[in-house]
Amino acid sequence: MMKFFRRIRLDLLSEKQTIKYLKYAVGEIVLVVIGILIALQINNWNESNKKSKLEHEILYNLKVDFQLNQKELGEIIETTESNMDKSIVILNHTGDKYSGNFLLDSLVNATVSGPAFSAQNGFLNDLISSGNLGILKNAELRSKLSSWGPYLDKLARREFYLEETESKLIEFVTKNGSWLNIDNYNSSKSKSNLNIPTSGFEISNNKMLLSLEFENLVENSVIYHSSNLRSQRETLKLCDEILELIQLEIDKSI
Repeated sequence: MMKFFRRIRLDLLSEKQTIKYLKYAVGEIVLVVIGILIALQINNWNESNKKSKLEHEILYNLKVDFQLNQKELGEIIETTESNMDKSIVILNHTGDKYSGNFLLDSLVNATVSGPAFSAQNGFLNDLISSGNLGILKNAELRSKLSSWGPYLDKLARREFYLEETESKLIEFVTKNGSWLNIDNYNSSKSKSNLNIPTSGFEISNNKMLLSLEFENLVENSVIYHSSNLRSQRETLKLCDEILELIQLEIDKSI
């Protein structure tokens, strides 16, 4: 093709047709520029297509992870609410409110078994560390994904304080009650095949209800469960919002 254009130029020059040559030269330059622009456009289209495919893959992987996070957060919120309710029942039977037909063994575990959230964050962490978060075109989605880590840090701090209170309660029961009796009661009510005997000591865990220290520890457990619950709900709300934005972007690409 280049030889063909060169031959035309030489013919025009040899015939001393300067004006025609100049017109031809300009036309040739225009064709070359158009060719370059078309090539750039094709290259840009290919790059844009690659980014769109990569973004779709990122959105799909994020959706899978955050659906798992959504499910787990919903479950631990239910557990936290149940633990709080059971702990408050205990507080309604301490000191002068104690009644002989109340069985503490059925509720103690609720005060020391606050659930901890373990987020599915592998893909998001890789996305942020690789600097590829910017591939997502939705600025609001990028912002909320960036907020996910701080929300988890806040929840982890709340869980830490609850664990400290739970440890103190476990220590108190260990010194003043019988875990064997508590576990015996709960295993008998569950479908567990674990056959736990009663304690070999003459002891009733109900006596702990007459202890002011025990009441204070259970009350602290309720407070930290409540604080934990607020943070869990805030985190779930953010998770829901992220999933809505992810689905919105996926729908756009279909």
